[in-house]
Amino acid sequence: MDYETFRLAVALADSGDLGEAGARAGGVGKRTVTARIAQLERRIGALLFDHSGKSIRLTPAGEAFVGEARLALAASERAERLARAVAGRPETIAIGVASGALFGPVRDIVEDPAWAEAGLAPDIHDMPASDQLQALADGRLVLGFLAPPFAATPRLDHRIVASSKWSAAVPEADAHLRKTVSLANLARKPLVVLARDQAPLIHDGLLAALRATGADPYIAQAGREWPSVLAMVALGLGSALVPSTIAKRMTVEGATILPLIEAGDLPPWTTACAWMPQPPGSRGAQAIALVRNRFG
Repeated sequence: MDYETFRLAVALADSGDLGEAGARAGGVGKRTVTARIAQLERRIGALLFDHSGKSIRLTPAGEAFVGEARLALAASERAERLARAVAGRPETIAIGVASGALFGPVRDIVEDPAWAEAGLAPDIHDMPASDQLQALADGRLVLGFLAPPFAATPRLDHRIVASSKWSAAVPEADAHLRKTVSLANLARKPLVVLARDQAPLIHDGLLAALRATGADPYIAQAGREWPSVLAMVALGLGSALVPSTIAKRMTVEGATILPLIEAGDLPPWTTACAWMPQPPGSRGAQAIALVRNRFG
């Protein structure tokens, strides 16, 4: 028994009409539908469809058969997707990332087996938030991972997919005998920060919190990405406030991560996933649905 027969039986059960079932099953004529259903019923030895009414209905035997046919078709489609993924031929989805998203929600996507099962693979583009928004509007990206807030764009939708408290990153030489760090400790040391244009509100909020300790923070260095910030800390150029989720996933020799006493008092580091509407049934729409399912 072939899968085309399964599809024809499911289409007839859903439509209740020979012509409509044939159209749904790939443009098969009424006579062909009638003949193939009759052949199926002879093979099984039971009537699957009742033709006595205005519309064709399933018999009890037909309900049992079509239920299993749906499962068989779903399993067949999943097997095809998995085979394409194993063969290394998944369809790529263009995804923009900025400001450490690779160490948070994007990593969760890459490791999510649902993407492989759907025959999709991330095509990562490292770019700042402003470029991502333009690329989303132009259709060059399907998804963008960036730090809010960002400029309002017509038809753009987004969802917060990650939120993190803060940890302190200090040069290894300054970490001896320390178990925690306070804002007051950090405010009196040279600082390494994420460049303001990468996340202006967070940048200003953290500096305000440091100034509230009574000190005048000294910014020694600024990096455009969190890996750069941690690398500068490891070189002994200063200490830094770093999102805890990123600090846990990225180890840099020479930089020590310590808990921040006031971590709960600071505004969290958040990452949003943004997208433009995609055609229903498209691979882009499927990728957006996977993001929604993954992050709730």
